[in-house]
Amino acid sequence: MKRTSYALLVSRSTKVAGAASIATVVLLYAIIEHGRTLRANQALRELPKTACAVLRIDAVELADSQSARALFDWLVPAERLSEIEARCGLAPLAALRDATVWVGGPEGEPFQSVGLLLRGRTADAETIAQCYRSLVEARGSAIDRIATPMGPLLRSRDGASALAQVDDYTVVTGSRETVAEVMAVRRGAAPSLVEAAAFRDIWSRVAVGAAVAGVFVAPPRWQSAFERIGTLGDQASVLTGVKSLGLTTRAKIPTALEVMIDVNDAETARRNAALMSAWSESPPETVEPYLVDLARSAQIEVDGRRITVTLDVSGLPKRL
Repeated sequence: MKRTSYALLVSRSTKVAGAASIATVVLLYAIIEHGRTLRANQALRELPKTACAVLRIDAVELADSQSARALFDWLVPAERLSEIEARCGLAPLAALRDATVWVGGPEGEPFQSVGLLLRGRTADAETIAQCYRSLVEARGSAIDRIATPMGPLLRSRDGASALAQVDDYTVVTGSRETVAEVMAVRRGAAPSLVEAAAFRDIWSRVAVGAAVAGVFVAPPRWQSAFERIGTLGDQASVLTGVKSLGLTTRAKIPTALEVMIDVNDAETARRNAALMSAWSESPPETVEPYLVDLARSAQIEVDGRRITVTLDVSGLPKRL
């Protein structure tokens, strides 16, 4: 009887230990994912609500993402990175934790301003600011340090750009108005992009854990122009009724870029997807060969009013 009781006790203890181990793993995973979510959403808290398009590159995640690295090498000229390294004495991908570029503006002019938020990893804000100074001087201008209600500001004398320190490791650059808007968000004097529900919703799907993530929410007055961009020859537009676009390299396939397109309704989604499929199977002869391969790799799925396009970006050429 005692042996049976002991065996039951050991069995129960083993089950409890196993359950505790599983619970610990689940808890650690939840903590890691929560941290990733906070980190991804940080950009929205720092950007103005007037932004309609955001692209974020996470330099930490970039090293482990084949698709993100291929996309980065296609988007960013290697010559530009070499120039920064030569003039500033720092390698951008090693020096930065992440870089976020956004486009925004008032309702009537949603693409009026372009801004860049840089967060350092091995380089602090002062080092990044000094690099900015070196690059401005290299193009034949100079930097003035001026006092403003939002704090010290570096401004190029040619009026092309300005830079302000957000915190010890973060700077924002763009036009003086763009920089001022970001600093107003930081002081709580202007609303941040995290308050835009439509933007926040799609951002949460593409940004967490992604090396490269982007979102575009189409301003209502610009949707017709956006549709014209998606017109292929004499066919209907593949971008009819688009409300938002999202892209992410956080996909199951290591070489894949996933693009999410939300439209007005399910019928429009099915029609647009059919047009996309037809074009990807037989793209025009004028299209660059590597873009033909990219189009033919497309896997297109429709779920309600969302179209998801998965593209193999491993064949994208590097920009020299």
